[in-house]
Parts: sequence; C-alpha cells; structure tokens
Amino acid sequence: MIGALVALVLTIAVATPVHAFEPFVVEDIEIRSAERIEDGTILNYLPVRTGETFGPDDTGRAVRALYDTGLFEDVRIARDGQVLVVDVTERPAIGELNIEGDYSMEEEQLRESLADIGLAPGRIFERAMLDRTEQELQRVLYSQGKYGMQMSTEVRELERNRVAVDVNLREGRVAKIRQIRILGNDVFSDETLKDEMESGIPSAWALLSSADEYSRAKLEGDLEAIRSYYLDRGYIRFSVTSSQVTITPDKKDIYITINVEEGEKYTVRDVSVSGDLPVDEEELLEQVELGDGDLFSRKSLTASRTAISDRLAQAGYAFANVNVSPSIDEAEQKVDLEFFVDPGNRVYVRRVTFSGHTTTEDRVYRRELRQMEGGLYSPADLDRSRVRLQRLDSVERVEMDTRPVPGESGKVDVNYQITERQTGSLQLGAGFSSGTGLGLNIGVSERNVLGTGQDLDVNIDTTEIDRTVSIRYTDPYYTDWGVSRTLRFIYRESDPNDILNTTDYFSDSADIGFRFGVPLSEFDTLRYGLGFDGIRIRTTDSTPQPIEDFIDERGNEFAGLNGSVGYTRDSRNRTIFAERGTLQSLSLDMALPGSDVEYYKLGYRFENYLPVTEDLVLSTSARLGYGAGYGDDEDLPFYRRYFAGGIRSVRGFAGNSLGPRYTFEEASDRDPKGGDFVATGSFELVFPPPFIEESGQTRLSTFVDFGNVFEDPRDFETGSLRASAGVAFNWRSPVGPLSISLAEPIIDEPGDDTERFQFTIGTLF
Repeated sequence: MIGALVALVLTIAVATPVHAFEPFVVEDIEIRSAERIEDGTILNYLPVRTGETFGPDDTGRAVRALYDTGLFEDVRIARDGQVLVVDVTERPAIGELNIEGDYSMEEEQLRESLADIGLAPGRIFERAMLDRTEQELQRVLYSQGKYGMQMSTEVRELERNRVAVDVNLREGRVAKIRQIRILGNDVFSDETLKDEMESGIPSAWALLSSADEYSRAKLEGDLEAIRSYYLDRGYIRFSVTSSQVTITPDKKDIYITINVEEGEKYTVRDVSVSGDLPVDEEELLEQVELGDGDLFSRKSLTASRTAISDRLAQAGYAFANVNVSPSIDEAEQKVDLEFFVDPGNRVYVRRVTFSGHTTTEDRVYRRELRQMEGGLYSPADLDRSRVRLQRLDSVERVEMDTRPVPGESGKVDVNYQITERQTGSLQLGAGFSSGTGLGLNIGVSERNVLGTGQDLDVNIDTTEIDRTVSIRYTDPYYTDWGVSRTLRFIYRESDPNDILNTTDYFSDSADIGFRFGVPLSEFDTLRYGLGFDGIRIRTTDSTPQPIEDFIDERGNEFAGLNGSVGYTRDSRNRTIFAERGTLQSLSLDMALPGSDVEYYKLGYRFENYLPVTEDLVLSTSARLGYGAGYGDDEDLPFYRRYFAGGIRSVRGFAGNSLGPRYTFEEASDRDPKGGDFVATGSFELVFPPPFIEESGQTRLSTFVDFGNVFEDPRDFETGSLRASAGVAFNWRSPVGPLSISLAEPIIDEPGDDTERFQFTIGTLF
C-alpha cells in the first residue's frame, strides 16, 4: 500500500516535465546515479527499448516497473533530445549484521532465520524488514513459551550507500507452568489425565525435568493425549471444548485450564467388511481387533485398519485404501463398524536397486533379497530383505524407499540405501582383559574381501596365559543357493594356572578343519564340520593328583578326528547389538571313534531380544552344556571340561572360578576343576547411553546373571546357582571392542572368588 502510494507520487512528480515533450522515438537510454546496480540490470527491468516511441502515458508505467523491484528509493525520468534519461536513487545495501544479547539459539541458525526474511549482508535494506524480523522471532520464541522476548535494532550508515544493522536480542526464559486445571471430567480423575500429559508440575526430586516449561506445541500434544485416552476407552463423543492459557503480567508464569465433555461410553455391536474384496472376507475380519461387546477403542480401530492393509499388501495390493464408517446408535450406546476396502491395482516390483555402497559388489547385496524383481509387491519380503542386508558385516544401516513407476500403473521401484561400515583392519596393538591379562596382537581382518562378502581373519595373539595363531576363512555363499564354508587353523600354547582360575598345567594344541552351513529355511540353518586336533599336556609341581593319574595312565599326548553338527534358528534383526528376535542353537561336538580319547559335548544356546519401548530392549539368554566320554572312556577329559564365571559368563565372579574345586588331598590349592555340566543365564535391560547422539556403536544395560558348573548333571540344584546384578557398557571402539561391567554378587557362598569390576578391550573381547 505504501509502495503504491509512493509510486503514484513519483509518477505525478515526473509527469509535468514529460508532458512538455511530444512523443519521440528513443534512440538511446542513459542511466544516471546508479552505484552498485549494473546498467544492464536496470535496463532489463525498464519496459522501454531503443527504437520504441515513448510518450507521456508511458512515464508512470516505467516508474512503477523500476520502483516495484524494491531496489530504488527514487526514480526520475527525463528527456534529453532523443535520449531517455533515467535517474535513480538506490536503496542502501546491508553491509553488516551484528547480533548481540542473551539467546540460546545457535548464531548461525539465527542468521539463517533472519536471511529467510531478507535481513542478511549483501541484501537491499528496507526498514519494514525490521518489523518482520521482530514478528518472526516473536512467533518462534512464543511457540517455545518464551514470552519475555525483548528486541531492539539500530541502523548505522556506512560508506558507499551501505548500512550496518545492529540487533540486540534477549529471548528471556521459558514461562513456567504453575497450575493445570481440568474441568468437566467425572469418569477419570485429574491426576489420571495429567499422567498422560507431557506438561505438568514436576516432583521436587525431578531436578532435570522440563515438564513445567510451556510450549504451545507441547500443549497441543497433551490435548491429543487426553483425547486418545478417552477414545481408547469407549468415549467416542469425547471432546476438548476449549483450553485457556493465562500468563502473568511479568510473563514468567503460566496457568492452564482445559475444558472437556466426556460423553457416554460406547461398545461395539457389529463389525463388517465391504467393498471389492480380493481376500476372503473372513480372513480380513480376523485382522480386526474389535468385536461384539468390546469397548470402542480408536487405537484398536487404527491397528485393525493397518492389519487389513498389511494383509491386502501381502496379496500384492500395496496401495489399498481401507476406510472405517462408524454407525453410532445413541439410544443403545452402540457402534457398528464397517471397514470399506478399495484394493486398487495389484502392484508388482519392477526393479530393485542399491545405492550408497562403494566397496561391495552389487551381487553380495542382491543375493540377500527375498523380494524378487517382477514379482508381486510383498511388504514381508521387502522388510526381510532389509533385515538380511542389515545383518551383513559390511552394513551399518539400511533404509528402504519405494516409488511408483511413472506412466506404468501397478508397478514400483524399490531402492535400498546402504550405509557401509569399515570391514578391514590391520591390527598392531595391545589389549587388556580382567580375565586374561595383558595381551599383544598382530592381525589382519577383512570381513568383506575385495567386496565379495567373504571373511578372512589372520591373528597372532599373546596374553599372560595364552599364545595363539589362528587363520579363518569363510565364504557365506560357497554355493549359489547359500551353503557357507569355513576353513580354520588354530595353534595355541596355554598356561592357564593363575589368571584364568584353572588348574596348574601347560598345554599345546592344534586344530585344523572345515565347517559347512546349509540353510533349511529363512531362519533355520544346519551346520556340520570335520577336523583334526591334537593336544600335549605338560605338568608342574603343583599339578593336581587326578590329572597326574590321568597322564600316568593315558600319556600326555592326545590326537583324533573331531566332528560337529548343529542346528540354529536365528530371527534376530542384527547379529551385533540386536534389538528384536530370537537365536536358538543345538550343537554336538565329539571326538570320533578311534580317537585317543573318545568323548562328546552337547550344547544349547538361547537369546531373545524384546523391544519394550523405542529405546529399551529386554534381553534374555541361557546356555546349557553337557559332556561325557563314551566307549572305553567314561568321563569327559579334564582339558575339555566346562568352566563359568567372568565378563562373558556370570559377571561379578572371577573368570572360570565357579563350580567344583579340587580338595587339599588332590592339590595344594583348591583350584576350580570344571565340570561335565554348565548352566548359565542372564536378564538384561539394554538402552542407549545418554548424551550420545549416535548410539549405534554403544550400549548400556542393567543385568542379572546366574549360573554354575556341576561335576555331574545329577548334582544340579537351583539352590546351588550363583547370581549377580549390575550395569554394563559395550562400545565398538576404533581400537577394538570394549566391554565394562560393574556387578555385585547377590547369591554367593563363602570361598567364592568375586570380582566386581571387569573389562576387556581390544581384540580380546
């Protein structure tokens, strides 16, 4: 309005001299007084060109065109012979923008916000933008509950027609909620409804709570939470009639009043499905969570719609619309629900692509797909494909994007965005474990050899109780249909007498062999392998007498063929730091007939991950093991016995310290001697560490561990189990995995070796 008025005044001001001229043909246009703006820019905006006839009626049009650009404070047009003279006065440019005061917003973010409304160095300055700046900051801060905002501006002239704008901002503190009143509620108490709200008055002990910091967005969420609470309990006519927010004159305290109408409670009378039904009606009705006599629940209604949509998607109708039409009987307080189905067209997947990967061959990802190109769209197969990709060692994160194919109805393209992790490492370092002591490591590890998905590990480890050389190579797709093959070679020299809490003897062992994994189904795998192993035992002056007797009778060198077979069912969403799913495995390892010592070991392993909330995961695990001799050997050889205790077993107890011990008649010290049967378990509540934004590589948990080792399965008694409770921290650090636990034994016996603080770091994890 003001701009149009100024343009009109300018038009009148220049009209008189132009009227003195007859219309003339413009041979040239001369721009005067322009400093920063190029002549070409002005000529581009001017609606007159050389060779055209310019008369009095064109003056106003030309002035308005230049003035509307916002670049000029004054525009004058005159004639000099056959030359049209355009004399302009430019608006000043912003040369400096200085921001001072007390504000919590990052200055860079604040400058970006001001730039969005035109207040930034290099822009043309208009005084009106100062008002727009104050209004915008006021809008943002008011939405955050900061009503005490104060802002002042000063404009200073600089050389070359520029200005400096100084902004002083004091945003003030967030207004505090002092009272929340709910009126009109009879069925549920104020406290019940306030428990559903994020806003509120925190308890005295909740020092870090921000519940009493007011924001309009948070209040809107609270009103919706109250509405959902009623609608999920049958009150279909519930409404929030009004909400009043009152602020004190000093703009520091907030008082909130919420008025509600509860209405009556309604139950469901009839449920039906109508429309074009490509899936059997009864099968769709099975997806509905509500039935005759149930309280109406919006949450269950939404879940039912989603379940019907998912079932239709499984049949290939990926974009089906499912709408609910409730018919309310006010007199009977009943609701009839009709789910109307519009399935649309069946959808096929035209193409599946991968993006974001730079080192891994496309075929490594493609062989994990369960959704085939050209096949019917299947949400279950797409999600399973994503999980399988996510389980690969080379993959950090997977995101899926589905897009309709332009011009081809009923077809979609699917892309998996892959975020890869580092898979290769050259390890030259040291680590320390409370179970094995100081260790040195030299190793080469590549989980994705040349981008093929194959796995190679070559390691030389030395600790205070163990020196190991190991080579392991795994091809997860040794055959095209998913049979894996692992080749291994391990040589170890052990002195497990002091730190490891096992008996006093030395051992040198070697193992070479292979193993295959055969997929039986999407989650089930059969594993079997064969190998050759040998061990040499060397005694000391403190070797227990039973071991001395065994060596006197059988010798100190043992060799033989070892065979293994196992079954695994694994539905975990990740192999490391899983968040949901279950792992169960059964295994049989045995020295085959003809070996120097004949024995077998049976094992069972269980892990389950249950999401409790978005950030909490309940993990439960158990391990059972039993071993015995066969043929001429009745017992499990002493060097194959089970041990328990330590950071990877029952935390809070020293490593391998649980179970039966040698008597003083058998040994000089009552060292643990292991047993033929082991039973351990754990309950763990896992959550991301606070104050760490990227928590994908870290985990915190609280746990309860329990278990023990028994000389014979018949000795097992629940009263003999040991237990501990504590907290743990796990981190996949750049130098190697780190695990720390702080545990307190809660069930122990005199003579147990307890160890409250335990950790491992480096390759000894």
